[in-house]
Amino acid sequence: MNVLFAVWELDPFIKVGGLGDVARSFPAALKEKGIDIRIVIPYYKVLKLGKQKKIKVGKVKFFYDKRREVVDVYLVYHPISKVPVYLVKNKTYLGLAKFPDTYAFFSLTIVEIIRGNILYWKPDIIHCNDLHTSLVPLLLHERKVNVKTLLTIHNLSYQGETSIEVLEKLGIAASRCKILHWEIKSKKVNFLTEGIIHADVVTTVSPAYAREILTEEYGCGLEEILQGKEGRIFGILNGIDNNWRHLMHNRAIKYPYLTLRTGSNKDNMLKVYSWEEGKRLNKAFLQKKLGLKINPYIPLVSFIGRFDPQQKGIDILHKMLRRINLEKYEFTILGSGDPKWEERFAWLSKFYPKNISCNFVFDEVLANQMYAGSDFILIPSKFEPCGLIQMIAMFFGTLPIAHVTGGLRDSIKDGVNGFLFDKYTSKALENSLKKLIHGSL
Repeated sequence: MNVLFAVWELDPFIKVGGLGDVARSFPAALKEKGIDIRIVIPYYKVLKLGKQKKIKVGKVKFFYDKRREVVDVYLVYHPISKVPVYLVKNKTYLGLAKFPDTYAFFSLTIVEIIRGNILYWKPDIIHCNDLHTSLVPLLLHERKVNVKTLLTIHNLSYQGETSIEVLEKLGIAASRCKILHWEIKSKKVNFLTEGIIHADVVTTVSPAYAREILTEEYGCGLEEILQGKEGRIFGILNGIDNNWRHLMHNRAIKYPYLTLRTGSNKDNMLKVYSWEEGKRLNKAFLQKKLGLKINPYIPLVSFIGRFDPQQKGIDILHKMLRRINLEKYEFTILGSGDPKWEERFAWLSKFYPKNISCNFVFDEVLANQMYAGSDFILIPSKFEPCGLIQMIAMFFGTLPIAHVTGGLRDSIKDGVNGFLFDKYTSKALENSLKKLIHGSL
């Protein structure tokens, strides 16, 4: 089977969020199953190829916004998995990621590359991911290209609504898009809606999330459209590449350690500590690095994520921190986003500098040190399509405490490898934290 994995970010070439991790590890897993999978991404100006040598495959020409555009196609291989990666280059639209033109143009590029047989290879399935490639199924139908499509929704709240002018740029008459009739009045088109309707199969990143998005509470206004696809919507739980994380991320922490209580160190090039010793040393190192009190017995609790009050639960986290006796805990916060919420957390750390460390950046090295040095990871998300943080935390032997929603429900066994709380309230989060701490330490 031939699969083309269409995505807008790919670690380590360019990474903005968790989708970059998925794009790195998921195609690699399919390759191991014997599937001929290849990846296509835009050739951004900021793309980091390192010492990778790129091979020019060819070029494709087509019209966008009534102008003739040229796209150069290059081939590189992923440095870890060796999966083929096609880079599509166009200075006007693919140098920087700008909505809606970059994603509309990228989707059209993919279709025209297949249509023109530029790769001398044809996929049986094009695997589209989120709004960035959601127009591919529609464009395949319009260009009469016979390729099956699968759309994975990683987060339904990001839909890509914009003016119908983008349809004109793509050469699609709005009147021909029957599914857009109710949107034409408002002169809007929704990228993700088009993907859901035209894709042959839709998947989400966890079974629970696949059920949740059919409801009004979690459907983000698309529940009726999704209900119309019922029977062709499947939830498949995401995962992490433990081998890659052991080889790469374990070297990013101060004291690498066995991530299982039993095992052996086969890597003679690197000193690897036991599970217990590694956790103890990394905790002390993290406390010192972030200016916290060095105390092996105080609970060290971390939060890693976007400062998004609509999804990530920072509102109930902040309310809990204001209420509890902070001198009995240490909290490390890593993430950025809403400036108002960053300021609120910063004030707490000013009053308790030895108990709260706030780091409003994206720092993967620090994130891994927090996974390794923390006792617990908080994931108080209001909703979570899947989440990788809980899986990475488990890998490092750090227990997650999470709100029971989406993929958190599917991946955490309450009382076994973490703890789940039902109500989305600061009190429920506090009770879970105290219950787990008093039962574990």
